[in-house]
Amino acid sequence: MRGGVLDKTRLRLDATLTFRRFGEYGISVLSAPDDASLDVIASTTLQRAPLLTLMRMGTLRAAGLEVRPTFRRPHYTVMLPDLDADLDRLLACDNVVRDNPHYVPPEVKR
Repeated sequence: MRGGVLDKTRLRLDATLTFRRFGEYGISVLSAPDDASLDVIASTTLQRAPLLTLMRMGTLRAAGLEVRPTFRRPHYTVMLPDLDADLDRLLACDNVVRDNPHYVPPEVKR
């Protein structure tokens, strides 16, 4: 899962920043193996995101994308070595966008 709607321009920027830092193109995603985990991530790490994009690991892998565990669980990186072609594959996946029921607007302090 990822906060927000998948936008090619924003994804390219994020992948480029990853390249500058680590030498490989990729975007960060968070893994939620069940609804309870999804709820925890939505209410903590992604609480400032009004929308969530949900992706299935199997769908990403079936599209030819590598999903690599990075940093600490639940963080993964979708690797994008052929940046534009891989972004197109990612955007063509059957991703689901839904409201974040735990959204906290930026003007609200937590």
